[in-house]
Amino acid sequence: MSRHSLLPLAASLCLAVAGCGDNDLTDDGVANDVGDETAGTADTGETGDSGDTGEPEEMAAPGLGIHMTAVEANQGTAIFVGGNGQWVGGADRLGPLVHDRDTLLRIHYTVDDNWVPREIEARLRLVFGDGSEKVLSQVRMVDGPSAPNSLNEIFYFGLAASDGMVVPDMAYQVEFYEVDGGALADASGLSPGTWQTPPEPGLLGVQAELVELKVVFVPYHHKYQNIDRVADTSDANMKLITDYLFEQAAIHTLKWELHEPELWENPMVGLGGVLGPLAALRDNEMAFPNVYYHALFPIPQGGVAGVAGVALVPGDGKGEGDARVSVTALGNSVSSAAGVVVHEVGHTQGMNHVKCPFADAASPDPAYPYENGYTGQWGFGIISHQLYSPSNHFDYMSYCNPSWMSTWSWNKTFTRAVKLTSWDYLDEETQDPWGADKPLLHYSLTNTGDEFWWVGHGTLPETADPYGSEYPHHIELHGQGQLLAALPTVVRYSNDYSTAWVVAELPMEYERLEGVDQIIRVDDDNRAWAVPAHRVQLSERSSMAWK
Repeated sequence: MSRHSLLPLAASLCLAVAGCGDNDLTDDGVANDVGDETAGTADTGETGDSGDTGEPEEMAAPGLGIHMTAVEANQGTAIFVGGNGQWVGGADRLGPLVHDRDTLLRIHYTVDDNWVPREIEARLRLVFGDGSEKVLSQVRMVDGPSAPNSLNEIFYFGLAASDGMVVPDMAYQVEFYEVDGGALADASGLSPGTWQTPPEPGLLGVQAELVELKVVFVPYHHKYQNIDRVADTSDANMKLITDYLFEQAAIHTLKWELHEPELWENPMVGLGGVLGPLAALRDNEMAFPNVYYHALFPIPQGGVAGVAGVALVPGDGKGEGDARVSVTALGNSVSSAAGVVVHEVGHTQGMNHVKCPFADAASPDPAYPYENGYTGQWGFGIISHQLYSPSNHFDYMSYCNPSWMSTWSWNKTFTRAVKLTSWDYLDEETQDPWGADKPLLHYSLTNTGDEFWWVGHGTLPETADPYGSEYPHHIELHGQGQLLAALPTVVRYSNDYSTAWVVAELPMEYERLEGVDQIIRVDDDNRAWAVPAHRVQLSERSSMAWK
């Protein structure tokens, strides 16, 4: 098994407007790349020839006739940290900011009706927890109000995590200043502007929590009759997939591994059939509870029966690791597959679908805050350096395209990642990742008839009641014609209801099904379905060995 790690990349933003290309939106609502990554001032936000971060002029006059309306911090989606000259507190923000993650800071503004076009300087003052300060400056010609769809018509600064510029307890203040005295005279009659936000430095709001995502990508080797193909996990393909996943998750670190290929010697009639064997593999390898397994199955056309990916939607319980599995059809369009990976991993982070006008999706979340599934706020790719318009991009948990993240998915991934990451940093006495796990008997059934039985380990979902009327299934263990045990079950469904999982706690003495020769599943119509016990894949991991 090889290991690759993707760490946050410094967003080498080209902040000298003269050195940037056209950053206006294209027809699909995505802004072109933000300039030349080799620009010498890219990481600092400085303009001018030297890139010097020394003290700017002290006697400059505040900007007249120009009014800050909002200060936006964007690590993937817009989080407003200032508005109309005032600091925006945590309770009024759209979401958290993640430490050590590259950040685009944009200053939105309006101008008076009698505005005189001229150069204005924007200064960003950063005050760090140790008392040190850094001042960044940008000078640009202002012809009118800012435009959110273009980095050529707005003041902005790139805060690079690699330079220690995105840390907890840091404060910010933005100010507008006049540049040319003659132009200032020409601007006489303009009103005093809203030239400061906030009046005194206020916390940027960077959170201290560790926020990581750990994924094992499992490529499949499909070998059946005249089919013999392996998922293409070249460096270029995996970079595209992992960059896209990192950009759209509220994390500072994505740790991922590339597994050796798994052999699949059956026809592929439904992707949901991969989830059971993938969960069994995950159990056998004793994956830590916060590790996600994601299968990449080679299908040239990128889907099976119109389905490009399948996942379960587990809760945040430590014992629910068995359900942190998903699958994507990796076809000829790797960029399309990357979007599916983001969507399916989103399900395994606990997110349901988002409703949108052009494609129905099962069980959409009624709490989604933006109409018709649109993202609601401007998005920004911290690796691609692209802007994503909220007026024609849908949340990636919808079935509509083009897609990007919203503040809803940003908050969801942050909350889930904070909890799961915390398990890695418990002290030795309390860490014990599998302490509460019990042997579980699983059965998966797809709508195409694929079925798979296996023994894994974990706990039933924290909100599940196996005796409740919602779960009328049960499983019986039989040996030599005698009923040995009747097990209540929990029934789980994949995100699209194409795959059902029936899960039951196994008594410890039956972990290896000793003395069991037949298993009978009784469904909600009281029909009995029998399977010989030898068809159940036993776990290579023994509870007794790690209890």
